[in-house]
Amino acid sequence: MVTTTATNPNVTNAGDFVFMASFTDSFQGAVMAQFAIDDLHITTAAVITRSGDLYTEGISEFFALNFKKLGGEIVANEFYEGDPSDFTAQLTSIAAAKPDVLFAAGFVQDIAFITQRARAMSLQNAAGEPTIFLGADSWDSELLFDNEDAEVEGSFFSGHFSPDTNEPTARAFVDAYESIYESTPTGGVAVSYDAVKLLFEAVERAGSLDPDEIREQLAATENYIGATTIASYNENHHPTKSAVIFTIENGEKQFHKQIAPF
Repeated sequence: MVTTTATNPNVTNAGDFVFMASFTDSFQGAVMAQFAIDDLHITTAAVITRSGDLYTEGISEFFALNFKKLGGEIVANEFYEGDPSDFTAQLTSIAAAKPDVLFAAGFVQDIAFITQRARAMSLQNAAGEPTIFLGADSWDSELLFDNEDAEVEGSFFSGHFSPDTNEPTARAFVDAYESIYESTPTGGVAVSYDAVKLLFEAVERAGSLDPDEIREQLAATENYIGATTIASYNENHHPTKSAVIFTIENGEKQFHKQIAPF
């Protein structure tokens, strides 16, 4: 099995035949924490998390742990359940803490409601400046950018892949996808393509459909280049690969920077 958009590092604990095409939440959580400290030069953060979900709880935990390790302070940590449309209680508590950034770990519809309500409340930091919203790869969806209720202008989030890439193999993937589907591929599409290609190439190298031989070839993957790139796999079958940080400008996702593995 090669997972597509699954990012929780515990996924591969399911067995010795499970590999990930995506980076792990431990990596993207560290990426966003370091970006907040080093690039945004902030010191306080609040976190709001959809509870009861392995992905959302995991990415929030990794962001908070890394943010604190880097010297930042988590001034509020709020949770919500299910699909609420009213985040007043959680955001009131967060507003009282006046965070520089709010890391929102939820799904697309959650983010639209959270950001809309936060801006209506004029969520600000201690200096009276608008709190910056941060997110993870779940934000990478046209459903969010096209949602007129979402207030995500100026936000930053991590992703797997930028369609603005100039890398030849990735560029060919983007061009082919756009010609077929008349839309731009997101990070989820890119890693889904990679999951299939990784398995196909492992079968080719093995010259066999024997499961053990295919597993060995997947584990031995080096310098894979597809829509994204994978330098290698570690002993946990987690890929060593980079992440992308996006910002949202004029209602559209824009490439901000690429973060190499660390």
